[in-house]
Amino acid sequence: MPDTPTPTADPVDVPARQPLPGTRIIAYRVPDWGIEGPYVHMDAADIHARYAQHAGRAGDYPARTAGFGRQTDGQGLDNFLRGSLNFWGLSEARMTDDGVIRYRQTRNHSTTTFAPDRTSGILINRPDEQVAQAAYRVTAPNGVTQIWRGSAVRDAIGRCRRKPVVGWPAGWAHLMPDTTLRFDPGGFPWSTPEIYTAEAAEEPASWGAPCTECKYPYAEHDLARLWPRALADGTGCTCWDYTPPPA
Repeated sequence: MPDTPTPTADPVDVPARQPLPGTRIIAYRVPDWGIEGPYVHMDAADIHARYAQHAGRAGDYPARTAGFGRQTDGQGLDNFLRGSLNFWGLSEARMTDDGVIRYRQTRNHSTTTFAPDRTSGILINRPDEQVAQAAYRVTAPNGVTQIWRGSAVRDAIGRCRRKPVVGWPAGWAHLMPDTTLRFDPGGFPWSTPEIYTAEAAEEPASWGAPCTECKYPYAEHDLARLWPRALADGTGCTCWDYTPPPA
């Protein structure tokens, strides 16, 4: 994937105290009586993996950005918006139909524009909706390919999305523009990326009997040994052995 995001629109400053274009974004819990007017919750927003950010100048105070530089990653933007919208009572953010997000700390502040890199994929923040196929062809970092149930892929992605120990690389999961999935469990600080890919596949006639230890079908024992159901030291599952096919 390219290192530099390609913005989908030229960032345009919105003068202070003028309405931001697009649909309002919220991050707080929706009250029982609802919210007046259209909105998109951060839990349901399509946040891309990379953005180009532009700090505008059309306000009385400097724009606040989601980190230094011209680019920011989607997870960082997600964290920034959740924290800002919940902490600063006067903060506002809106998303237009093309996915561009505009944020300002108060109506007197300048606006920061976040333009998505559409080639980078979308954060998987709604696995039940975004990973909805019955079966996926999963390719591990070592090139081994297996057919997993959709539920097994969602379990793996759930593990990737867990918050890591402070200072350790975080896992991630992205829904790519071609509908394939890419996910990485993260790991130790010195770990290299271990990226899995998954694409929709035809569901087999039978998944077979489940393993008595991990409860997953034998066909889903992860041959790259990165998941709890197939630990590298052989504990926790006795059926993890893999014999490479003849060349």
